[in-house]
Amino acid sequence: MVAKLIVTLEQGMQKGLLHNQSSGVAACARQIILLAGLAADSSLNYRFRKI
Repeated sequence: MVAKLIVTLEQGMQKGLLHNQSSGVAACARQIILLAGLAADSSLNYRFRKI
């Protein structure tokens, strides 16, 4: 199921690249990163910024 979703997002990125739609490409890339678990944990960044 997740693999099919990633394939669909990749196809969306390819279509966006063909039609020069950078916002659509960025949205698909963001979803792939989140699905792959590669997104940084924002709570870790918050802890270091509080000074």
